[in-house]
Amino acid sequence: MIKGSFVNTMEYFRAYSLLFAAAVLLVPIAIILIRSKARPPVMVAFISLVVGLTLVYFYARPVQTPLLGDSSQIQARIGKGKPVLLEFQSPYCITCTVLKPAVDKAEKEYGKRLVIMRINIQDPLGVELKSVYNYQYTPTFIFIDKQGQERWRTIGDFNEAQLRAEMNKEAQ
Repeated sequence: MIKGSFVNTMEYFRAYSLLFAAAVLLVPIAIILIRSKARPPVMVAFISLVVGLTLVYFYARPVQTPLLGDSSQIQARIGKGKPVLLEFQSPYCITCTVLKPAVDKAEKEYGKRLVIMRINIQDPLGVELKSVYNYQYTPTFIFIDKQGQERWRTIGDFNEAQLRAEMNKEAQ
């Protein structure tokens, strides 16, 4: 029971790791600045930093693929002649945010031959698909070939070389 509880706690922490990291870094700095009665220019600089980081986050965060439908519609798109890459992610996950540019690049490179579905684990669709695809951590990438068979999955990393190899096999 304790092991399951620990896994659930780690899963929760990883999904919200960006928020935890921001709180751990910014809250103590804010407390120090307030307690030391920092001068207005220092406070303005700190607030500007927080606003800037917030704007970068909203620009760089991973988002769910629009118009996915429900889980039956997702599963209906699998095995229909195109391979599918499922990404189970959270917009509050540091690793998901860091890997977003690599997934964006793959989407541009293979967009006509590969369906990439980014699924937010906090969305009802992501919660529903958890029992189908049995993911635990974010990000989880699952590659499904054009016949609908899972070929591989990676957790916490996006392997561009492995995707390239699979796409080369699919092209033959």
